[in-house]
Amino acid sequence: MVIYDWSDDLINKLTDIKNYVNKKNMNYRNIQRSSASEQVMKAILGNIKEGTLKPGEKLPTERKLAKMFGVGRSTVREAVSALAVVGYLEVIQGSGTFLKMDVKSGESATFDFSDIQVAANIIDLVEVREILECNAVKLAARRAEPEDLERIEGIVTQMKKTVADFNAFTPHDCDFHIALAQATGNATILEMMKGIVKKIHNSYGNFKSRSLFQTETAVFTAEKIVACIKNGDGEEASRQMYNHLRLVTTGLKQMIPQVRKQGKAPMTVQGHL
Repeated sequence: MVIYDWSDDLINKLTDIKNYVNKKNMNYRNIQRSSASEQVMKAILGNIKEGTLKPGEKLPTERKLAKMFGVGRSTVREAVSALAVVGYLEVIQGSGTFLKMDVKSGESATFDFSDIQVAANIIDLVEVREILECNAVKLAARRAEPEDLERIEGIVTQMKKTVADFNAFTPHDCDFHIALAQATGNATILEMMKGIVKKIHNSYGNFKSRSLFQTETAVFTAEKIVACIKNGDGEEASRQMYNHLRLVTTGLKQMIPQVRKQGKAPMTVQGHL
């Protein structure tokens, strides 16, 4: 696990978290800019169906794909990220983006693209949160005032009380992450966290958890984070925050690949905010 330090390089990591690399000879054509990422996904899937893109084969670079499709690199990045979430593509850091070996040539897809994009967006946001929050709790461990700790512990108590009701639990989970950001004493971190939490909350839509195990685990890790901050142990708080955030990504990645078999994303995500 890598926990990033606050440095100039952090800006680059926030704006371009994933690596996407090289390939040749696929059939591409410029596409409409409306729903561009969906069109890119459909074009890549079309190459899979036609057998032009083979299992294990590497895709072109993000820059090349953007030029081939006549879209921006961010559009390509979104489409590739979504197809990786579904289980068609695999992004290997430092090597490239590949069609997964278990995808058969000629395989077609009839799933709801909007569901996949929502899930991919949530995962991207969680990756940003790993960079932001895993470092923020280090600051909180050094700077938290008694009133900060009292507020955070009160929120965790409410999380415990609502652990069996996801709809009631979620607002307290949101408050927990915002309160941790507030404990850093850094107004910019707090505003960033508020914006990210709001965006994730809006992105969930119909993706709602019914897993008591996941919410209980979220409370367990939240308590560990609070204990570390009280003890001034920023490094361990950072590790526990990473574990806390991984619950969301793990749940989504377990859920979304079912789309390839079912044709529609099951609207249940095993996790928390």
